[in-house]
Amino acid sequence: MADPAESGKRHVRTGGQSGLVADCRLMLSFARKNGFVLPLPLLHQVGWLDSVLRALEIDPISHVSPQLVWPIDLAAGAPLYVPHMPAVDAAIPPPAGMTPEEVVLDVHAKLSVLIAPTTALSLLTSEPPAGKRHLFGGMPPIVQMIIIVAFVSAICFVISASQIVGKSQRWKLRRDAAEAASAASPASAASAAPPGTAARAASQGVSR
Repeated sequence: MADPAESGKRHVRTGGQSGLVADCRLMLSFARKNGFVLPLPLLHQVGWLDSVLRALEIDPISHVSPQLVWPIDLAAGAPLYVPHMPAVDAAIPPPAGMTPEEVVLDVHAKLSVLIAPTTALSLLTSEPPAGKRHLFGGMPPIVQMIIIVAFVSAICFVISASQIVGKSQRWKLRRDAAEAASAASPASAASAAPPGTAARAASQGVSR
């Protein structure tokens, strides 16, 4: 039989519940920063889940220091979470325990309802990843993408404008050269005529 701790680590590394745990961590951080009040049953689940994550050597979803999280021994097998509910009737059997996977799913669902209409996906695109250095000072990824697109567009605009100005200047130079050539053509034609032609034109004018 596989060691529960190693199985849990492998389960997270392969992405079994890593996405849900990351979503829970992100939504819980958003709820805390915006002053949401978590119901007591949800707080119990978060605390129990943090203990399991600490036993698996995974960061808790509450961002609490691991030294403050109550440890759980996984050597005897995967623990079950039993909701903290007062016994209304002794004849009613206690609620069945929940596996860590069920607790993750339940916490994810409750946090999604708590922060609605905000979703984990919208937080993922608008919040910068924690614990990393960013080129734009920790701005959200969507803002970084907008800045990059605007920067590239500005460069393309400058290149296009310079090409248009260059073409306009070249066209003006060709036009001025053509006008200068057309103005100089009558004088050059007169200066290039033979001397006899000028003398005959003068004699014809005198005879007339």
